Amino acid sequence: MSSDADLLKLMNLCVLLIESKNGEQFLPGCEWKNDAQVLSVKFFRHIATAQQISAGISFEFSMEQVFSYVDHSSVAVVVRAAIETYLTFNYIFVNQDESFSMYRHKLWCLAGLMDRSKLLANTPESKDTLSREAECIKELYSDIFRNPHYKIINRNERKEIARGNWKPKGGWHTINDKTDIHQRYFSDIYNHLSGHSHASFISALQIRDARSIEQQVTLAEGMHPILCMVIAHFLFSYVKLFPDAKAVMVSNPELTEIAEKWHILKEDMAKFYGAYE
Repeated sequence: MSSDADLLKLMNLCVLLIESKNGEQFLPGCEWKNDAQVLSVKFFRHIATAQQISAGISFEFSMEQVFSYVDHSSVAVVVRAAIETYLTFNYIFVNQDESFSMYRHKLWCLAGLMDRSKLLANTPESKDTLSREAECIKELYSDIFRNPHYKIINRNERKEIARGNWKPKGGWHTINDKTDIHQRYFSDIYNHLSGHSHASFISALQIRDARSIEQQVTLAEGMHPILCMVIAHFLFSYVKLFPDAKAVMVSNPELTEIAEKWHILKEDMAKFYGAYE
């Protein structure tokens, strides 16, 4: 697989899919899906940023101080953000039962507003925003408590929601288990990428040892296959949520063929990573 060439083509298909829904008015009661579209934009920007950073950075303070390097560690951080965005998109918005998606969307909104409510507001504008959002939090709580999906969960899950946590127990690893990505593969790549986000010792070793541009390029481009696979999974999740967008894939068979190639499923990886559940 030529991941560098395929990455650009998959990015192209991603743009075409997202743009196909741009400006479209959602039917009454479906306005919440607009947040899925915004998450899609967030996802694409992470992918594009990672691809651009991989090309290298150069700047100078003076003629004697010129710096050129490939920041492979930042590529890892952004790739991790892209993966989390895809997992959020799929977990919240792509469910067989749309009422369940709406429920998870409310939990996600509640968690975000609760996080922001804990920040210090020291301007009239920020105080006004938090005041208005406090009312939104009350309304969301009320809607969630009346929701049939909330009524069947256990006491510990209710406590987590009250704390403002929208993710299930196990976090991203549990959320990934609801996708078609092999769990062991996900754990390996996610833990590696998280090491760069959290300044682990291994991330420092990689930066120390990758002294030449060539070594830095190798490390950065080594994450391109991950990007290709994540984009492919996102694309197929996107058309599940917005079925009419599939027409874009039908009208772009060459790009769709590449997406299908990188849409690597659990069973495809079982021979390398073992059995899956």
